[in-house]
Amino acid sequence: MIIKWEPLKSMEQNGPGLEYRVSWKPKGTSEEWEEETVTNHTLRVMTATVYAPYDVQVQAINQLGAAPEPQSVTLYSGEDYPDTAPVIHGVDVINSTLVKVGWSTIPKDRVHGHLKGYQINWWKTKSLLDGRVHPKEVNVLRFSGQRNYGMVPSLDPFSEFHLTVLAYNSKGAGPESEPYIFQTPEGVPEQPAFLKVVKVDKDTATLSWGLPKKLNGNLTGYLLQYQIINDTYEIGELNAVNISTPTKPSWRLSNLNATTKYKFYLRACTSKGCGKPITEESATLGEGKYAGLYDDISTQGWFIGLMCAIALLTLILLTVCFVKRNKGGKYSVKEKEDLHPDPEVQSVKDETFGEYSDSDEKPLKGSLRSLHRDMQATESADSLVEYGEGDHGLFNEDGSFIGAYTGSKEKGSVQSNGSSTTTFPLRA
Repeated sequence: MIIKWEPLKSMEQNGPGLEYRVSWKPKGTSEEWEEETVTNHTLRVMTATVYAPYDVQVQAINQLGAAPEPQSVTLYSGEDYPDTAPVIHGVDVINSTLVKVGWSTIPKDRVHGHLKGYQINWWKTKSLLDGRVHPKEVNVLRFSGQRNYGMVPSLDPFSEFHLTVLAYNSKGAGPESEPYIFQTPEGVPEQPAFLKVVKVDKDTATLSWGLPKKLNGNLTGYLLQYQIINDTYEIGELNAVNISTPTKPSWRLSNLNATTKYKFYLRACTSKGCGKPITEESATLGEGKYAGLYDDISTQGWFIGLMCAIALLTLILLTVCFVKRNKGGKYSVKEKEDLHPDPEVQSVKDETFGEYSDSDEKPLKGSLRSLHRDMQATESADSLVEYGEGDHGLFNEDGSFIGAYTGSKEKGSVQSNGSSTTTFPLRA
């Protein structure tokens, strides 16, 4: 037993040599007081009984004497673990996941301390669906206070469980009761693992799905529902199909409207009912003889691969053609004209250029150079007269530009070095 008290403050000690005289004896007995004097404010006392009441007194003393006689308080000796287990009266099954457990409380003198409450331990032993044995994984649920029942939730449907009950105090938990065996009934399944529309036509749709992760009982079939959900606030009537073959993971719906969007709901069912639905949306195809054929082929992996290969080959072929076109040989216009001469063009050539031929590498004759100079002189004069005032009156503020240009032109010389190049030197 540990005895603690509040120490005196300095102003309350009233002298030197402060100590505390601690006295104790079993409550309600005529035994002599046991006592011990200490200087601190805590004392651990060994007692003969567990969690028994004691009368305790603490008196302050100093070198001048003792304080007034203190009043007695009741304290309990140290706790021990409860030494007996409750008895389970029964387990009431509320539904496939919830049970109520009832038990008898243990006697007060067997608690050996302050009763904190009762604890339920449970674990699943096997599934009643396939008989598979589960490893022991204990779950714990505590109920505080003096009570004789408790609710255990979140159980697996269609399974077998073991359950025990024990009491606990501040020291810890006492012994467990004998295991109580009970079974939960079937429940509704979880939703199917997936739902896909694998093929649609103008008036049919084929759906495929996966089994629920937890069946929670013997699967009896599926409930398939569907309705029109076109892009409006109004939805169509909900139609239902009961599928009584639980081993068949697909279904083909017929008599649907063409070019219409539908929403599909699928629920798995046991003898206890149907579970939560999984949903999917899809639209039927338009009218046409081959409307459903394209959708069927386009969903095949080999068809997609073939289309990719054709596209790649086409790209390579176009690249090769483009490269060959850019690297092709020169196209000889002269050869084509020699093979197919035009009489009118040939006559003009003869009158203008005389006896010139592409095999003659000599420079152009004087007539051509003279014609070229006359054409340039005429064009220049025309352009200057057009913008001038009077005879060659261009920019006639001071005439500097025109004078320089004219002087340079008169002094310019036509040089011929055996080539067809004509030079007009200018001076600024």
